[in-house]
Amino acid sequence: MRKAIAILWPSFLFGGLGTVLFFSLLDPVDLFFVGPLELSRKAGYTLGFFFFWGLAAGSSWLTCFLEQRNSHAVR
Repeated sequence: MRKAIAILWPSFLFGGLGTVLFFSLLDPVDLFFVGPLELSRKAGYTLGFFFFWGLAAGSSWLTCFLEQRNSHAVR
């Protein structure tokens, strides 16, 4: 449980930061891959947030995984 919190909490913060930075430059309705799906602006923000959160969580998980493998190899 502690490892999950160590991965998900920082990735939540960076997911929010990534969403703010990305959507301060682009409107989700204007993106070509969102337009044909006819998603609302709020749905675009939500999907963008979960995308950035998942990206950051994957990066954090990979770091924990490689650190764990490296600590076993050193001993």
